[in-house]
Amino acid sequence: MSDQPAPHAFIDPAAEEGEVRLATGRILFSICAGIMALHVISVVTRSLVKPGEGAFDDVLALLNAAQERSLAGWWTGALLMTCSLAALAAFRLAGGSGTTADSRRVAWPWLVLAVVFALLSMDEIVSLHERGARWTAAVVDSSSPLARLGWTIPAGAILVASLAILIPAFRAIPARARSLVLIGLGTSIAAALGMEVVNVVLSSAGAPYASRLVAMAIEEAAEMTGVVIVLLGVLTAVRVRWTNHQLTLAYAD
Repeated sequence: MSDQPAPHAFIDPAAEEGEVRLATGRILFSICAGIMALHVISVVTRSLVKPGEGAFDDVLALLNAAQERSLAGWWTGALLMTCSLAALAAFRLAGGSGTTADSRRVAWPWLVLAVVFALLSMDEIVSLHERGARWTAAVVDSSSPLARLGWTIPAGAILVASLAILIPAFRAIPARARSLVLIGLGTSIAAALGMEVVNVVLSSAGAPYASRLVAMAIEEAAEMTGVVIVLLGVLTAVRVRWTNHQLTLAYAD
């Protein structure tokens, strides 16, 4: 029998990074599930106990994902800000501070996305989109069905206008990151705008309040899920490795 030590197995850095991202995704999705479970507990408790004004009611409102400035809103805002910071890191690693045209061409889309994610985070935390409902009310007759759509009208207009910048940016980022970011953004936007419209239709049709609660829960859960997918997509462009007791970051094109 040989006394020679067995050689170390080769570890594929790319596979190792994929496992880390998978573990990160599982943790983030688990937190999202926990927040939605608290939302369900809050809604059920409120319907059974019917608390009056006070600390207990404030706690239930904080856990209710359908409320503005709730735990779910804070978590989604924090995820979006993390997306912004990760995109900013990708911008720097791709050569954002470089002087060549090629480095700027590769890097600038990440700066665009970093700004977009930061604005979305600010909107989620301070509810800027709610002001859109007042803008709609100022230009649409209150008896019109469009008045019920509130903030979704200006939000849709802003989204369409921003495509002039977003489409070239998406074309310039790596394919794997582009696919995940588009899937995530599509999920979140479809949930935010689409389920809001569904909620308006249910309300106009006199549907039971329980059905509206389900629609709001689906909206919030899908929004959070989409943002997690966006973050995982951005992270595919940032290679993080620990070698020789040193953390290194690089751009993964």
